[in-house]
Amino acid sequence: MREENLGRSTALEYRKRACQAMDFISRNLDRDLSLEEIAEAGSFSMFHFHRIFKAVVGETVAGFTRRLRLESAANRLLSPPEDSVTKIAMDCGFSSSQNFAKAFRQHFGMTPSAFRKSKKGNKVSKGGNALSLQTGYDSDTAFMNLSHTERRSTVNAEVRELPDYNVAYVRKMGPYGKETCEAAFKELMGWAGPRGHLSSGVLLGVCWDNPDVTPPEKCRVDACVSVPDGTVPEGQVGIQTISGGPYAVCHFEIQTDNFTQAWEDAFAWLVDSGHQCDNRPCYERYHTNAAEHPEGKWVFDICIPVKRTG
Repeated sequence: MREENLGRSTALEYRKRACQAMDFISRNLDRDLSLEEIAEAGSFSMFHFHRIFKAVVGETVAGFTRRLRLESAANRLLSPPEDSVTKIAMDCGFSSSQNFAKAFRQHFGMTPSAFRKSKKGNKVSKGGNALSLQTGYDSDTAFMNLSHTERRSTVNAEVRELPDYNVAYVRKMGPYGKETCEAAFKELMGWAGPRGHLSSGVLLGVCWDNPDVTPPEKCRVDACVSVPDGTVPEGQVGIQTISGGPYAVCHFEIQTDNFTQAWEDAFAWLVDSGHQCDNRPCYERYHTNAAEHPEGKWVFDICIPVKRTG
């Protein structure tokens, strides 16, 4: 019972801090905010902030900010005084009226001018405005309802003590996905296979960056295989240690196109579990790849470092 209460307390703390970050964004829609500023406002470490925010809120930081700007602009379009579309765009943090109009049409399905015309006189503009952003996110009701808990109960996950892994690795830069990862592992296996490391080693994929934050072409992925101590680097193959310790180990058996959803579900489980992220990289630990599985599935673990408790 004590552990359950502690977990709930930590999960609520995540939500409360996410609410603080959301409030900070809401109060500063007229200017460009750095992730560092937003993370600091919510008392988060930068290392896993973006993924935790998405797990709690259900949107990326950029997506949440963009939506609030558009909703704030829509609210302005319906409220006196009747400012110009350009002024509203500038006041809501858009770089130009053209960018604003394009984003607004994508979100609401019509131009700002058409929206203003179509909504005039209806119930949306007569008080009780559905687009109002005045309410903060710091009430118990608000942050208790933020996360999508229905999918988290299905995640097979637990916190385990994992060992240090001494690995040989090949690093590639580029968008996370089949092309970049396959290129890294193809090069690694061409080196590791003849040396017998594939039959005895553990295969890991280390994702150093968050693709929602880092430009795709700058994302780093390491294809890794555990090797005996004393193994020397050769050419493009380096040697490094993936540090051990407590990790949330989330097990998945999925089709190739479901990796993104698996990562979201893993962090969603973490938030609800009450464990706090540690500032170490996450990694994937592979058991079976799709080519070897009878149903074409990847069987693997997403391993998220957590802080020790007690």
